[in-house]
Order: sequence, then C-alpha cells, then structure tokens
Amino acid sequence: MNNQTNKIVNLSHLILNKIISYVYDNIDRICFSLVCKRWYNERDKYLIFNSDRIKLFALNSTDTKKNHKHFKLTSYNNIFKKSIQSKTISSLFVGNKNYSYCDYHFNDIRKLNSIPNNVSNIYIDIRFKLFADELKHLYQLISESQSVTMLDGCSTLKYGLPKSIKTIRFKHFNEPLVKGSLPNSIEELVFNSNFKQEILPGVLPEGLSKLKIYSYQYEIRPGVLPVSLLEFTLDNYHYEIHPGVLPASLLKFTFCDCQGEIRPGALPDGLLECHLNSYEFEIKPGVLPNGLLEFSLESNNYRYEMQPGVLPLSLECLSLNSHPSEDELPPTLGDQQYPVATCLPISWLQAISSLPNLQKLYVFFSNDVNEDTILNLDYLPPTLEFLEYLVPKTILKGTMPTSLKSIDLDECQFKIDEIFPETLQYHLEMFQYRNKIIHSIPSNIKIETLSMTGNSSEPKITLPSGVENIYLLLDWTNSGEKIIDFGGDGNTDQACSLRKVAFSQFDNGTPQVKLPNTVEFLDLGYNDLDDNILQWVPSSVKTLKTPKINITIPKIKSITNIIRNFILFQTIRKLDENYYLIYGDYESIDDSVNIIAKIFHHSKLEKILGTKIE
Repeated sequence: MNNQTNKIVNLSHLILNKIISYVYDNIDRICFSLVCKRWYNERDKYLIFNSDRIKLFALNSTDTKKNHKHFKLTSYNNIFKKSIQSKTISSLFVGNKNYSYCDYHFNDIRKLNSIPNNVSNIYIDIRFKLFADELKHLYQLISESQSVTMLDGCSTLKYGLPKSIKTIRFKHFNEPLVKGSLPNSIEELVFNSNFKQEILPGVLPEGLSKLKIYSYQYEIRPGVLPVSLLEFTLDNYHYEIHPGVLPASLLKFTFCDCQGEIRPGALPDGLLECHLNSYEFEIKPGVLPNGLLEFSLESNNYRYEMQPGVLPLSLECLSLNSHPSEDELPPTLGDQQYPVATCLPISWLQAISSLPNLQKLYVFFSNDVNEDTILNLDYLPPTLEFLEYLVPKTILKGTMPTSLKSIDLDECQFKIDEIFPETLQYHLEMFQYRNKIIHSIPSNIKIETLSMTGNSSEPKITLPSGVENIYLLLDWTNSGEKIIDFGGDGNTDQACSLRKVAFSQFDNGTPQVKLPNTVEFLDLGYNDLDDNILQWVPSSVKTLKTPKINITIPKIKSITNIIRNFILFQTIRKLDENYYLIYGDYESIDDSVNIIAKIFHHSKLEKILGTKIE
C-alpha cells in the first residue's frame, strides 16, 4: 500500500495533533513523527511536546534556553521552543535550590525583574530569609502579574494581590482580615497555624470553594463560611460543630485532631465525603448524612460499638484506621464461628455487611498487635471491589467476594484455596500481599498484577503462572543463594501470560532466575545489569529498566527500549540497527535538572549507558 492510498499515513494534521495529545511521554511523540516520511516532513504542522514534561530549570534567570544545551535534535528545535512558549502553567520558586517541581528558581530576588507571563504558580519558602526591601519588591511584582493564579507561602497582603489570583496558601501570616481584604476571584484558601485572627461573617470571598484552617482559636459562627464552599478542612479545632455552621453547599468535610464533637444534624444533607481524623467521640445515628458516599474514621482510642444507623446505606467507600487497647474494646468481640477474637468488633463487621452499595473498604490498624486475630470474610458485602486490609497477624477465614478487583493484605495468614474456593471464579486487576509464604495461584483466579512483599526463607521460590505482571518487592537478604522459577519452558511459553517482571534490590549476590520467553518489560530496580543478570534475561525483553549497564553492548542489541533510573529518568529508544534516540532529564553540575535529547550511533551506546551525563 503506497502513501497515496494509505488512510493512516494521510490523516489530517488536526487528527494527528489530537492523537499526539494522548501520548504522554515526549520520546513517544518524537518516535510517532518518525513513523513515515510525511509525518516527519510535516511535523511542524501537528507535533507539539508535552509541556507538563518539560521543566525550564532556570536559576536566577527567566531565560528558558540556557539550561537545555543537551537538546541536540536540531530538526525539532522550533517545535521544542514552541512547546515551551505554549506552557501556560509554569511554576516559580523563591528560596534555596529546589528543582523537584518548579521551572524558575530564585535565591537572589534582586535578579527577578518581572514575573514571566507563563508563570501561574509561585512558591515562597518561608524558611528563606527575605529583607524588607526584597519582600516588598517580590510582592509588588506578584501584584502586577496577570498570570499568577496560585501563591503558596503568602505572608502579607500589604502590597496587594494580582487580579488573576485564585488560590492563596498563607504561611507566617497574621494580619487582620476585613471585608474586601480578599478578592472574590479567590477559590481556595489555606490558613496555617500562625494565623491568630478571628474571621467574621462576610470576610471570606463569596466565590470561595475550598478552605483549610489550622489551629483556629475562635468558634466558627453561622454565616462565617460562604454559601459557595464545597470543601472544608478543620485541623486542631477545639469547639463543637453545631447545626447551621456548615453551609448547605458543602460536599467534602475533613475534621483533624479536633477536640470538639460533631452533633447530629450539623453535617449538611448534601455532604458526599466526610473524614474524621483523631476523632475520639462516639458517632451517633444521625451524625452522618444519609447521602454520604465516602467516610473515613481515624482514631487511636475509638472504643464504641457501631450502632445500627450510624453508617449511611449510601456509602460506597469506607476507611477505618483504629486500634483501641484490649481493655477499651467493645464487649461483643467474639465471632461464634471461630475461637480467636476478631480484630474488628462484630458490631463494626455487621455494619459493614449491611452496606448495599459499598465498593471500597480500607482497614488500617497499628503494627503493635500482640496476638493473632480473625477476619471473617463472609461479612464483606457482595458489591465490594477494592479491599485494603493492613492489619498484621490477622487470620483470614471465610470467602472473598467474587466482585473484588483489587486486594491488598498486610502479613495476613490464609489458605488460598479456602478464601478463594475453586467453585468460584475471580478476576483481580491487582493482588498485593506481604507474607513469608509465596502462594501458588489456583486456576480459578485470574490476576493481572501480582505484588509480593516480605522475607521468604525458602531457598527456592516458585512463582505462579497465569499472571501478567509480577512485582517481587522482597527482602533479598542472601539473594545470591536464592533460586527463583517463574515457570515457562519451550512450548509452555506460548501459553504463559507473564509480560512484566520487577525486582527490588539484591542485597548479597545475584539469584538464579528462570524467566519465560514471554517477558517484554524487565525492571531490575536498583540492580545494575551485568553478565550475571544478563544470563537470565530472555530474548523476548523489549524494555529494560536499570540504573546502569555494565556489559558489552552487542549482548543487548535486541532490547529496543532502555530506561535508566539513576536519580532521574532517561529513556533510550532503538530506532534501527544503527541509531538510538535518548530523551530524559539529567542533573547538571549546579544541581539543576535539564532536558537531554539526541540521536546517536550505536557505537556510542556503551559509553552513554555507562556514564552520567553532566
């Protein structure tokens, strides 16, 4: 089929640009443009880099060119520049060097003459000392900006705010507020614990949708919170929440480390999410509204029964983080089916089992459990899709619901054929557990991703078949003495579904590993690729992730995609038998992080893989 009749090759620039917008990594966008001659020749008409993946990394400068000396793709220079210019959500950091997430960095504020037009987010490190004239200079520049929408670290309002501002996160701020102090354009406010002023009715902006207040010393009166408020977080608050305080518009409420009780009827009927952290009062029927979809309770001393009607039947997500001491547990602990005490009180399990819409259940208990406890899985509702049960020394009994898609278990004891009986079929997107035992997976359980954490004392570990992705995040003490068998040999490889394998760091030597010839993605964690590891890398591997490669290059010529993970990530893509493309970040001598992009001959591959670019 020639290019005149090939409908794919002759797609319009508009469609090609739309396709590119769904391609996340810039190296994939470059390779996309190399698919055919037309797409390469006309790349300027549709191709643009993902600007979210490009950090400008300028120190005490707004020059976006100086820190990209290793961008060597001359034919893509114009596209690269256009992509940077189109980046409207850039960040500026004021303080000591912090290259983790910002584009511009100033530790000498006198060199900042104006806020670049593409800067929307400004972060001011409150630990960074600014003299009075420097502070005034900075805030005057901010107030003159027409692009800044978020200011993190705001310590004063004396110099005004930009008209474009939508989010302010106050730090070391303690100025009195009156009506008009904050423009109505503001949608999100955060007051940290340094704020000691009372907020009166009418002071907060009418369009405010998100509010966080830490260590507020005054009782919040009706009318203080605007009717537009959707999300509200109170941290370290000492007063009760009475009806009429929270606006009817509120959708999400978080109550952290507070000493006040929430009274029945205080939470608005339209509330969808409620999070109570370090909450020590009994939750009574009528406290949680009937339409609530998500509820989390975190408490170190919650010692109450879960009375009928406490949990709304509308709940879809429930999170419990609590571990009362033995003398404070509710009296109805015993499950008549099992002699061992249950970790969750029976009244809690009964309340959970009565939720007809529950899809997600997260249970986190402390690590100082002194004895084995039971979890009767038969209490789990048949609608449950996600189960995260992080309670050490728990014995699992009963049957897992077949509705489950994701399971995460922490050092739980179980017999896999008991909790997944062979008469039932399961399809898990993720199964993660921490245990000393590597379980074989019965044929009635299909698992897409299996993640295992723990310390297996077994000299030989045989891993289950029928899994697409396996993450072996084990304690690799004496790893050189381990034998790991993934199965798959000869004709059986064709039926094997394993495609991706990931290891954590080997502590003492390289284990003997047998991988089926179906693995396409191999993640070596922090282990360098050497001849010992290479001998068990199957020829089917196309993507290899490793910090460093200590072998001769001809041995890995079949690998088309190499991801280097020193501290930053670089991807090396094989274009043909002679050339490779490298794209990613590198750390320069001044600790800044910049872009590298170039095509190079295979004769230079060994040098590039074995060295750190500066």
